[in-house]
Order: sequence, then structure tokens, then C-alpha cells
Amino acid sequence: MTDSARKALDFGGLDDFQPTRPAERPQATAEEQRRVVDRASTFPSREPEAEGQLNIRAPNDMLTRFKAAAKKDRYTYGAFLEILLNSYEERA
Repeated sequence: MTDSARKALDFGGLDDFQPTRPAERPQATAEEQRRVVDRASTFPSREPEAEGQLNIRAPNDMLTRFKAAAKKDRYTYGAFLEILLNSYEERA
């Protein structure tokens, strides 16, 4: 036997092992149960979203101009789009 050989584990000492039982939890009130059910029954994915995404196909030079104009004054693309839409609506 070499020094790198491992000794077998002795599991005989575990025969009297008994797991502990979890502590009893107090019974939830009807109001607490209703809140849990209400929270579980809502479908956040079906609620209206505050944001959306818009993909625009346009010539690369136009997209580059849009990105550069937004970046110039440090606007997000969404904020810059709102500025453009407001300007367009004011013309009408």
C-alpha cells in the first residue's frame, strides 16, 4: 500500500443518526393566505409593459446619423426618438 492510498470511511458510527425535524410554523391567517395567493396568481408577463422595443430597417448612413445625433448630446436612443417625434408633431 502506498502513502497516497485512502483509508475506508467508517459509516458504522452513523447508525444512530436521526435528522432533526423542522420547527413547527404557526398557521397563517386568512389575510396572509389571501396575499400569498394573490401574489402567486398575478401574471407579471401579461401586465402592460412600460417599455417596448422598436427595430428599424434603414440605410446605414441614416442610422449612423441618428446614433451620432443622439450621442452628441448624450441622449438615449429612446429619448432622442421622443425629441424627434415631438418636433414632428409640433409641425403639424
